[in-house]
Amino acid sequence: MRIEGVDPLILNQVQSQTQKPAVQDAKKINVDSEQEKRRQEGQAGYSQGNLEQAVEKLNAATELFNIKLRFKLDHEKGEIYVLVIDAKEGKIIRRIPPENVLKVASQMQQLVGLLLDELI
Repeated sequence: MRIEGVDPLILNQVQSQTQKPAVQDAKKINVDSEQEKRRQEGQAGYSQGNLEQAVEKLNAATELFNIKLRFKLDHEKGEIYVLVIDAKEGKIIRRIPPENVLKVASQMQQLVGLLLDELI
């Protein structure tokens, strides 16, 4: 079937121009889905035991440096958070996501390691 008045060269140019954005959109969707997958894996990248150890290390470090804060695991609506509690008044200061707690515990352990080689 031949359509009168349409130049085949122009038709090819139009087709090639309209196909490029579709490919770009598909790449963007793939990248977005990969980022979402990594974010979900990051959330599940910790265990209950790791969090409990991190909370214990943070509590030990705050006692060592005489900081009036305590850390406590909080299970709310199927989500796990770590509460930062003012030890003096018992008030909750902040809720921290588990990923951040693991980072803070690691950094705190490095700081203590710099100051002390071994705890007695």
